Amino acid sequence: MSGIRFEGETDSLSKRQQEFLCSVLQKRGHTDSKVHIETVGKAGDNYVANVKRMTVKGKDGSAFKIIAKIAPIHEIVRAQMQPQLLFRNEGAMYSEILPRLLELQVAEGVPVEDRLRYAECYGVLLEEPHEIILLEDLLESDFKILDRFTSLTNECIRLNLKNLAILHSLSMVLNKRNADEFQAFIPKLIDSFKIMATIPEFKMYLSAIENEAIEAIDKINYKNAIRGTLSKLTDFHVKTTKNDDKLKYSVVIQGDGWTNNIMFKLKNEIPVEAIMIDYQMSRVSNPVCDLLYMIFNCTDYATRRAHYLDWIDYYHLELEKSLSYFGIKADYVFSREQLDADLKRYSKLFFASAVMLSGLLIRKSEDAAKVKDAMQSAEDIETVMESFQMKDLDNDTILLFRNRIKGLVDSYRELGYLSK
Repeated sequence: MSGIRFEGETDSLSKRQQEFLCSVLQKRGHTDSKVHIETVGKAGDNYVANVKRMTVKGKDGSAFKIIAKIAPIHEIVRAQMQPQLLFRNEGAMYSEILPRLLELQVAEGVPVEDRLRYAECYGVLLEEPHEIILLEDLLESDFKILDRFTSLTNECIRLNLKNLAILHSLSMVLNKRNADEFQAFIPKLIDSFKIMATIPEFKMYLSAIENEAIEAIDKINYKNAIRGTLSKLTDFHVKTTKNDDKLKYSVVIQGDGWTNNIMFKLKNEIPVEAIMIDYQMSRVSNPVCDLLYMIFNCTDYATRRAHYLDWIDYYHLELEKSLSYFGIKADYVFSREQLDADLKRYSKLFFASAVMLSGLLIRKSEDAAKVKDAMQSAEDIETVMESFQMKDLDNDTILLFRNRIKGLVDSYRELGYLSK
């Protein structure tokens, strides 16, 4: 293959993916190189894509690193997780939508520190079932993923709120300047949750998780808060997001902003910069979807209690700042009053979502590995769904889940998003 040789976890790439990688490397001048492939992260860091680090070593001793996101090939997993849609979303984001939004800022002369930042994309292959996306290895620029079991700090949340405000504002700018171009984004970004909601086994899984959550909680007022949430999540989602792409302030959202999908650069252990790294769940929707998802999946009760209202203030101020470079007033497009109203209106949906995700995010690596193994070897969807249930988790993990849910309920009640 033109002098390019693979070593390490070579079985992780199909022949078509190897051919694609070779073509990308050749265009970058790597015609006689060795490519070492290794797994990135631990089980539980990613449930859909297989993420690999590829180190390209030249004869001159140079090294070039690439992060490859590789779609699963197991038929059952593909039927249940719809990776072809997720990779299509992310491919569109990296190859077209993010560059177009950044182009708006560059043309307007927005200062570099206030511009949209994302990993450079080296190539996208969307041929089923060989989907692969090749990205900049941000570890080389001193970015890192933080501990998913620890609440993100106030500083971390503010950095990513600025990122979200910039991303959202640029959709508003494009929609105002060229509505047809913005509308063309909508069919390119599929709401994969709506597709999953049509799978009967997925609805059964949600009901099972709700029952397990109720069983794990030891007080009736917390049990009552959970009852009827996950079992109706698909209905909540369809109803709440029905007209999300038709709002005056509809935006492209990142869609999956939990801790492992945000990388931070630290200076003296203080976060100074953040970059979002996963756009598989991106779609055109309401801005508050990103805010509620990130805040309630990345922080604990104590941190939210201390900073939540300030975070919402800060997001809107950053939205206003980003829009001001284009002569647009935030209150004209997405007022603070509208933001508050939508946070409350969407809160029920994201409460259920946070309960569901809690059952995944609290798993130890060895438990997450069992789920991953089931996804790669199961002969039916029911077996895959069963692997996600919490019945076999140890007492420490169940306690972590219980405390996480209690904190979620307490936050929602104090904010007025959930009745007493």
